[in-house]
Amino acid sequence: MEQQVAVHKLNKMNTYAEYIENVIQLAEDAMDHGKYDEAKRLLENGLMEEPGYARLHASMGDLYWYNLENLELAERHYHLAIRFDPKFESVYRELAIMYEKHNKYQGLKALMLKAIKVPGLNKSYIFEKLGQAEESEGHYASAIEYYRKALFESMDNEDADELKKHIKRNKYKRLKMRWRKVLSN
Repeated sequence: MEQQVAVHKLNKMNTYAEYIENVIQLAEDAMDHGKYDEAKRLLENGLMEEPGYARLHASMGDLYWYNLENLELAERHYHLAIRFDPKFESVYRELAIMYEKHNKYQGLKALMLKAIKVPGLNKSYIFEKLGQAEESEGHYASAIEYYRKALFESMDNEDADELKKHIKRNKYKRLKMRWRKVLSN
């Protein structure tokens, strides 16, 4: 009897998750057709029913960033998606891209330092983004170290080649900065 109750609850949960996923799909279809108000309404209704559903927040973040151009609300929903599902890798990527595009390197650094603690996320990507954040602040030695860590974690030859270029560029910047200091004294 207990097993039947457990199976019934599991089926009910799966049906509910399927319902929420359908709401997300309808909202994404509406976005694809330029019906942003409808997409927003669908996602808001979904969030009223299930405020802790990470994919709803991720879709809302996408809506605000790509379609409604409200970076503050996009960032808030992406952070909520991560809060409810810390292993939601694509949300880390979306938020990282948003931070990079808008030169918010402190936000990028904080996000990647949080991501590095999550097992299963792409460490090469995380270290590369930390390197970019350090490079943007002129911390070339630290950037080189992060790029080297990313290179060590990399499993792709093209990514490895790109990381080697990052290291080379930062070595040049570091050398140039040292020469400026020597010449100014």
